[in-house]
Amino acid sequence: MTNLITLPGLVDVHTHLRVPGGEHKEDFTSGTAAALAGGITTVLAMPNTSPPLTQPAILAETLEKAQRSILCDVGLFAGASPETIDNLLELNPYTVALKIYLNDTFGPLRVEDLPTLNKCFRLWPRSKLIAMHAEGQSVAVGIGLAAAYQRPVHFCHISRKEEIELIAAAKAQRLPVTCEVTPHHLFLTQDDAEQLGPLGDMRPRLAAVEDVAALWAHIHSTIDCIATDHAPHTL
Repeated sequence: MTNLITLPGLVDVHTHLRVPGGEHKEDFTSGTAAALAGGITTVLAMPNTSPPLTQPAILAETLEKAQRSILCDVGLFAGASPETIDNLLELNPYTVALKIYLNDTFGPLRVEDLPTLNKCFRLWPRSKLIAMHAEGQSVAVGIGLAAAYQRPVHFCHISRKEEIELIAAAKAQRLPVTCEVTPHHLFLTQDDAEQLGPLGDMRPRLAAVEDVAALWAHIHSTIDCIATDHAPHTL
């Protein structure tokens, strides 16, 4: 066979594999099979499941299910929640990182108060990353916390011009922040949303043409990785 390119397996740092509670949409076997079909050999799964991955017992059970059925490597995010914040260290053995939701999305997870945010940054092991769903001015909150605690923060699915410019400014100051963008925020705009209908309903929502242009302008500098935010739904 000629004219072929050999690449290492890709890593998708942002997926929703729907376990537990959404197996009618996808399970670990179907999700990892889809990943392998696209050349992805490691996926990281988000915690806004049903129930969410905020308790040690739920995480342990979910990890056990994964180990029985995955076809490629899988890591789980723990979810930050005001109700379980004092148990944060107990989640560490089962997870690759902590996910904090600062803005509305699908599922019940959201942190809205500063005391809980401070606890997350104080209690979560420094050896593991904190990732944030942050939109608009919430990005500034995340950057401020990264600076105050001098620990890395990763921003998920950045989609707006002002967000990527703020992260670029933070990186210029050598603050420990990274970010990802998704294919749909790179190739689709809010002008496509009407034609897409429910298929275009996502968080963050599709942005304006100038936002997409700003993402592309930072693709080789500020943006650290592309992540799919793979999130299957039934039709």
